[in-house]
Amino acid sequence: MTLGRVLAVLPIMGVLGAVPFVNLSPGAADVSVYPAAGTPSASPTTQISFRGVSNLLAGQITVTGSKSGVHGGQVQSHSDGNGVSFIPNTPFKTGETVTVKVTGQSLVGANGSGEVTFRTYTPVPGLKLTPNPDRGGKPKHSQHFQTEPSLLPPSIKVLKKKGPVNKEGDLFTAPKIAVGQDGAMITDPKGRLIWFHRAPKGTSIYDFRTQNLNGQPVLTWWEGRVLFAKGYGQGVIYDNTYKKVAKIKGGNGFKPDLHEFQLGPNGSAYTLSFQPVMYDLSSVGGPKSAAVFDSVVQQIDIKTGLVESEWHALGHIPFTDSYVHYVRGSESPYDPFHVNSVEPESNGKLLISARNTSAVYELDPSTGAVLWKLGGKASTFKMGSGTTFIAQHDARRIANDDITIFDNGTGVSGVGGRNARGIVVHLDMGAKTATLVHALTRSHAVKSPSQGNVQTLPNGNYFVGWGGSSPYMSEFSNAGSLVFDAQFNPKDNNSYRSFRFPWTAYPHFAPRGVVRTSKSKIKLWMSWNGATDVWNWEALAGRSKDSLASVKTQRKSGFETYTSFPRSYRYVEVKARARDGSELGHTAVVAVK
Repeated sequence: MTLGRVLAVLPIMGVLGAVPFVNLSPGAADVSVYPAAGTPSASPTTQISFRGVSNLLAGQITVTGSKSGVHGGQVQSHSDGNGVSFIPNTPFKTGETVTVKVTGQSLVGANGSGEVTFRTYTPVPGLKLTPNPDRGGKPKHSQHFQTEPSLLPPSIKVLKKKGPVNKEGDLFTAPKIAVGQDGAMITDPKGRLIWFHRAPKGTSIYDFRTQNLNGQPVLTWWEGRVLFAKGYGQGVIYDNTYKKVAKIKGGNGFKPDLHEFQLGPNGSAYTLSFQPVMYDLSSVGGPKSAAVFDSVVQQIDIKTGLVESEWHALGHIPFTDSYVHYVRGSESPYDPFHVNSVEPESNGKLLISARNTSAVYELDPSTGAVLWKLGGKASTFKMGSGTTFIAQHDARRIANDDITIFDNGTGVSGVGGRNARGIVVHLDMGAKTATLVHALTRSHAVKSPSQGNVQTLPNGNYFVGWGGSSPYMSEFSNAGSLVFDAQFNPKDNNSYRSFRFPWTAYPHFAPRGVVRTSKSKIKLWMSWNGATDVWNWEALAGRSKDSLASVKTQRKSGFETYTSFPRSYRYVEVKARARDGSELGHTAVVAVK
């Protein structure tokens, strides 16, 4: 049965209940289809997404697999009202050609018969991807707190602060260490802890920052297991009370990778995935069927979990762009692209960074086509002095056709060997030239063969996270001079990316207080993990729960504040107060023992 017949019957029978039908308008402008025409490595469990559709009366959708035949299914709306996904009732076969046609509707990439075709991938037989083991342990230099004994975050030491520093920005990192706790961490500009969220056992956290969702600030990060310098996990979103808003698990059978969790327009999120598939590698000296990692970019509707768009490096970036050589007998699949950042641009295109080609690409997501390439082999732009980069990360389009890039300087076997740096490159789109605007370097050089980022700050400064083998994070003025420098302690801590953002939060949970006693004193420790506006702590005490009165007010002195008072009370409560004296929250009443 074709989907057209399903659409004709189900609204009458009511089988789908409240599932809305968003219909394709015959004769309307071209509609984008995902997976896009010509994709050679779509998932056998793929949905088929249409973007640019209205709620008018439908044409007929026909979906046919060359091995599996005609597929019926359901249509579900994207939450922004600009698209739908066809969810097949049964998966496609591996390695088959899928044909999509909509009667009376023009589709982007359609052939002369009005059909869009793509192929499903063949999985790699017998491949076992074993995650890195859970490290755990108690590193010697971790912070320890009476009120939060389960948290062992590293500390951050400020090395330099001089010049036009972005004063409002807290530091956002996701520390990871050989021994100790991985997690998401916010500290103030002096390096004092504000919030620490330990990664669930056996997982790591990457790409921790604040972004905007529906006009509201939220915390976002990737969380999952790491293997082969890649990750298999999910994107996580928390609000400013530290409540979970959403978890994005990817779509079409692809699991989000650690390199990017970028929020896009209209309630969407962009994820990357590394999918091992069988592919013809004869062009790089391999067999006609061998294991290769495809880099997959997905745009996910956060509200529904549906895939809005999908792009594959296979079929769009040639293997000849890569600096990585195919090696027979390798434990890991061939990784020619290694896409590590994706950003939606204001013109509707996508900007991606591919580490193993040492190039940045602008894509048309509708067709999948590469529009231009910066750097690498056969750059579209003439590379000016100092603009060449190697094994880069985190390409971002900023104002005036400038692009920021973290230039690792090394990291691809046999290519490069220089120090890491952040760079700002200006593109002349007419003359097709690239000119170096700034090279952002520390006074003490940094070697960083992997990871790293460059963030443009609201005051025009740049913030650089120095990547996966470096403990440093630095801020540079708009003129390119170093104005702030900090490092993790212990130095073997590092963060995939580091950021600076203003952040205000009101935890949905209560503050914590711990009471200890000596012969003459009541000792009191107080904290509120993640609270940003606590100015001081007020201790209330009494001989009964009903007779509590204020006995001492102590100015907040970091993540955890200590005070003491005479041992003449049986019960204690603590209130967190703002600078204006208003109460923000309070602990439970604690019995003195």
